[in-house]
Amino acid sequence: MLYGICSDIHSNLAAFEAVLQSMEDNRVERTVCLGDLVGYGADPNECVELAKVNMDVCLIGNHDSVAIKHESSLGFNPFAKQAIEWTQRALSVDSVAYIRSLPYIHEENDICFVHASPLSPADWVYVTELEDALDAFENFSGRYCFVGHTHSPIIVASRSLAIPKVLDEYEYVIADTERLLVNVGSVGQPRDRDPRACWCLLDTETKCVRLIRVDYDIARTQESMRKAGMPSFLIDRLSVGR
Repeated sequence: MLYGICSDIHSNLAAFEAVLQSMEDNRVERTVCLGDLVGYGADPNECVELAKVNMDVCLIGNHDSVAIKHESSLGFNPFAKQAIEWTQRALSVDSVAYIRSLPYIHEENDICFVHASPLSPADWVYVTELEDALDAFENFSGRYCFVGHTHSPIIVASRSLAIPKVLDEYEYVIADTERLLVNVGSVGQPRDRDPRACWCLLDTETKCVRLIRVDYDIARTQESMRKAGMPSFLIDRLSVGR
């Protein structure tokens, strides 16, 4: 099975369209979105609609949860707060209903999918350090766990009785004794100094995981955000991937 796994779309329609095309080009058979369809960008309803049509599995992220007023935006920085409050006003009834239907976590075929961490999925725990990865490995039972939330792609391999290892490569074939924790990066808001959209291809037959970068029309997204009155900081950061 070829899985296409993405996360953190953040209302970036141009980036989402480019990633969906890349998935099609790579003959993906099953598609998964790990959440945060909305927030930051200016095309939330369009991105929700694309997810409804194109994703076999879609999870809820923290921005999605705040967007439907399931929880408060008090923890957001001022720029994110401004964008999510705009999103709350912009979301259609159908978009809100779809987001409300999304689960926090999904497991199938020895794979765990979650937005933040399998450790208390609804608490939006960031996996940014090795200790966070250790907690994550202890809270899923399969061979693979795919997460998003940090907007920075990374692969962490774990073997029995060994400390998990952060890998330098973005393409990796899992060994028989290993388990993997993979952050699939962000489609619409990359923060690893690479402005290209990111998604992950999993081949369950070859046991290969590959993080794929995709060029998209950043200027188109920025123009859409300007028209919506989004903060310049959110607009400018897309050009540099931070």
